[in-house]
Amino acid sequence: MQFNSMKLNPLFILIAFCLNFASSDSIAQETKGETLSGVVESVDGKKITVNHRRKSRTFTLHDKAKINYVSFLKAKEEIKPGFFIRAGVDSNGKCNQLWVTLPIPQENLKPSAKMLTMTPAELHKMADSNGDSELSYVEYATAIYRSPKHGPVGFGKADKDRSGTLNLKEFGPKLEGIKWYRISRKTPAQWHAQSDANSDGVLSKQEFVTFLGSTAHLDAFLKRTDKDRSGDISVEELAGFIDSILR
Repeated sequence: MQFNSMKLNPLFILIAFCLNFASSDSIAQETKGETLSGVVESVDGKKITVNHRRKSRTFTLHDKAKINYVSFLKAKEEIKPGFFIRAGVDSNGKCNQLWVTLPIPQENLKPSAKMLTMTPAELHKMADSNGDSELSYVEYATAIYRSPKHGPVGFGKADKDRSGTLNLKEFGPKLEGIKWYRISRKTPAQWHAQSDANSDGVLSKQEFVTFLGSTAHLDAFLKRTDKDRSGDISVEELAGFIDSILR
């Protein structure tokens, strides 16, 4: 029996494509990692256990891992229980990049009513607990913004002169990216009018994105804001959402 190679070629090509796709998908799954963040529970050599979302998770530092000690200033650069970390961990449990900060309060941080009306200079002075006109990461995370996952990276990007602290010139632009500060600069009615591109009196999903400034957690925020499930956001609903962030 003879086979017509010209007729079989497309079949061979399809099989090869499927096998290659499956192989690529497998590789992607193997290299997929995650970000762990929270307070360090224990350190055993290169093995670190962190309380991530109320669960103990252990990973191993890679031999060439990049460790960023955020705003340690005169403190010894080390990793100890009670310190906070953000770790990029691959599927094998190895960490190639790590951010470490000194201990900060663990409870959620909400701005006070007074803070909502303060200028950048006033907020900087308020948070500067040692009065040196600079904000360390601990001062910043204690009084202004607290997030083990996003805080260390954002602080490092704002620290333009790599001093380990934020002066007032660096602090001002950083504030603009903090949700509670940005939202508190206008009233709910002003935000609604500014975001209502077609002036129909409600915010569509895309107009709500304009208000938020990003699509991060969009569906959760929409569900939380659209109380009557109409698919649009009224001034009253936006005011309630803003109040939940600020209070």
